[in-house]
Amino acid sequence: MRNKLERRFLIYTTIIFLGGLPLVLKKVNIKDSLLILFMNGYTNAIVDRFLVNRNILSYPVRFIPKEFKSNFLFDFLYLPTVSLWLYQLTKNDKPFKIIFKIVSIVSSLFLFELWAEKNTKLIKWKKGWEWYYSLISLNIRTLFSRLVIEIINILDKKQKN
Repeated sequence: MRNKLERRFLIYTTIIFLGGLPLVLKKVNIKDSLLILFMNGYTNAIVDRFLVNRNILSYPVRFIPKEFKSNFLFDFLYLPTVSLWLYQLTKNDKPFKIIFKIVSIVSSLFLFELWAEKNTKLIKWKKGWEWYYSLISLNIRTLFSRLVIEIINILDKKQKN
């Protein structure tokens, strides 16, 4: 019964993220959008695969469990969409404000991961994994994505001039 509720939760959140994706994509140019989505998905998958293969994290309830040991939805939909939204939210800000907004929002979203680890079978931390590793990792990955996009945009502007 519990797994059924968790699967429903995954379905509903997927619908919400897929429904919100066009709204976020509409406000950011397509080059930046694709870079953020693909780069973020790729880095998430690498980090997640490393942690899952070393039995540091597990996802007992997930979509396509025979094909993926990691949380496919989180790696390729949830966090990339949040990163895209954060890019949109910070694209005209100065560096300190960008860092502040990203850390504030990602840290707030992390509270959901903490709740899920304690109360569901969506994620389980093992082998000495502590809550602050997830918090730091999520913030670093999101800030890294934002930094790479900013560098690409600066280089693109220089090339056009």
